[in-house]
Amino acid sequence: MVIKKYVKHLFGIAFAIFISNKFFLRPWVIEHDLPELFQIVVFSIPNLIEAILGTLVLTGILLQLRQKLNKLENTKETTIYLIASCIAALYVISQELKFHNLGGNNIYDPYDLGASIIGLLLTFMVINKFGFTDY
Repeated sequence: MVIKKYVKHLFGIAFAIFISNKFFLRPWVIEHDLPELFQIVVFSIPNLIEAILGTLVLTGILLQLRQKLNKLENTKETTIYLIASCIAALYVISQELKFHNLGGNNIYDPYDLGASIIGLLLTFMVINKFGFTDY
C-alpha cells in the first residue's frame, strides 16, 4: 500500500503544528495575555490535530486490514474512510465529554469539542475527495 504524498505531508504538518503549539505558541500567548480569541485557538488546536491524526492513522490501519483480510476486500474506500472517522469521533468526542480520560487530564470546553468535530469532518472530506492511497 502506497500512501499518497499529500497524506504524509498533512500528517507531518499537523504533527509539527501540534509540537509548535505546545512548546512555543501556547506559552507565548499565555505570557503575553493576548485577547481571548487567541487563547481559544491555541487551547483548541490539540483537539483539532488529535482528530486529524487519529482519523489518518485509523484509515491507514483499516486499509491495511482490508488488504490482508479477504472478507473485506470488496469494502469501498469511502466506507473505510467513514468507519475510520466514526471510530476517531467516538474516541475524541467521548474524551471531550469526559466519558474517559485516556488522553490525559481533560477539562470540558465547547471550543475543544468544536475543534474536534471540525478536524474529523475536514479530514473525512479531504481523504474522501482526494483518496488515501496510490495503487
